[in-house]
Amino acid sequence: MSQPQPTRGGRRTARRKSRLNLTTVLALLLPLLSVAVLLLVQTDEAGTTTHPPARTTLTTATLVCPAALPDAPEVSLTTVADDVDGSVGVGSGDDAKDADLASGRVTSVDDPDAVAVTGEGDAAPGLVAGRGGGAEQAVAGCLPPAASQWFTGVGAGASHRSVLELTNPDAGTAVADVTVLGRNGVVDSPRLRGVSVPGGSTVRLDLAAQVPRTDELALEVVAARGRVGAALVDRFDRPGRAALTQDWMPAETTPATSSLLPGLAPGKGKRTLAIANPGTDEVRAGIKVIDSESVFAPDGADEIRIPPQSVKRVPVSSIVNEAVRQGALGLLVTSSGPVTTTLRSIVDNDLSLATAGTAFADEATVLVPEEPEEGSRAAERRVVLAGATAAGTVTVVARTAGGDRIRHTKVEVVPDRGKVVKVPARARLVAVLPARTSVTGAVLTSSRGGDSVLPLTVPVRNGLVPDVRPGLP
Repeated sequence: MSQPQPTRGGRRTARRKSRLNLTTVLALLLPLLSVAVLLLVQTDEAGTTTHPPARTTLTTATLVCPAALPDAPEVSLTTVADDVDGSVGVGSGDDAKDADLASGRVTSVDDPDAVAVTGEGDAAPGLVAGRGGGAEQAVAGCLPPAASQWFTGVGAGASHRSVLELTNPDAGTAVADVTVLGRNGVVDSPRLRGVSVPGGSTVRLDLAAQVPRTDELALEVVAARGRVGAALVDRFDRPGRAALTQDWMPAETTPATSSLLPGLAPGKGKRTLAIANPGTDEVRAGIKVIDSESVFAPDGADEIRIPPQSVKRVPVSSIVNEAVRQGALGLLVTSSGPVTTTLRSIVDNDLSLATAGTAFADEATVLVPEEPEEGSRAAERRVVLAGATAAGTVTVVARTAGGDRIRHTKVEVVPDRGKVVKVPARARLVAVLPARTSVTGAVLTSSRGGDSVLPLTVPVRNGLVPDVRPGLP
């Protein structure tokens, strides 16, 4: 009997099934491998997308000084860098003057206009400049141009009026946008949008002519193109009642939920707190008093509600006058959202302005005005410190214009307490160095002519170079 022969079709079927299984496996594995590779690439990219800028030696520095008050054309200059003996340019373009610059000494040049102070090479790091008000007890620091600045408690009426100065230190045209907030929200001010500032010049904007109003205002000045240095002169002139009084208003760079205002003018007077809310939600704020023993909420200080994008005027005469009588050093404004704030004091017909200071952990250096002329009461100078973030020490050094050290004081500071360090009346250069902590402070000068508050600021010593790298598409 013959045996049945296996058919060839069976082998073909087996081989076909084997090929089908391998194809299926590859079809499943290849997409999974592709996804895994993509995940690895994305993880590596996410870890290297941002890098901090690198610090470099500052080779050019520019400070902008406001225009002088009457009979006080002097611009004071110094540097906190070591072994500097050179010069800086004061002004711009062909009108710039050379002024001497030396470490530890105060020099000066007369120029009544708003000017740019430019240092190059060794004269760039640590450059410091400022103005005094002469017979008017006022003082202003010269600061670098900023991308955005705030001025709060500004006036645009008949008796309270402010003048905004926009200075362009460069050769090309700069453009600034000024946003105005009022009691009822954003103020329509098309003439303050896109303000053109030609190179090397200053544009002055009298707000009473631009946006005449009687309520408190806040200004946000943004450099839309180029660099712009902004300064503001605040003036009170009540016809038939008292003489004109004026002072420079320090700017704030960033709204904050905790604003510390060091330096309260001594005596009894009219005090007004202006709070601006640039956000789109209502903000609630509270006032606390800072003295050498504690930070506390005073009696009669009710919660303050500031509507969105508006400015609130808060009369605080009774609260602040009583606090000053008991030795208060400053105010602390805490809020549920970021705000800007200014305390305006008119004591013995003299205007002084205290704004929210900036905390610092490096050495801060400022120039203060010359002491009053012989025959008048000597000025009383006090460095007011508060807002310490930890227990530490602060060293205060006062020098004459010639660089002689006339006082060296080291004090301990702790959180929730203020501190006062007196410096001699003839001091022109005041340096404040914290250790193991950061603080906020100001120099309060009082004389027969009135009071002035100068925030402590840190001179710029280094530049920042951004980290730029090629990235994946």
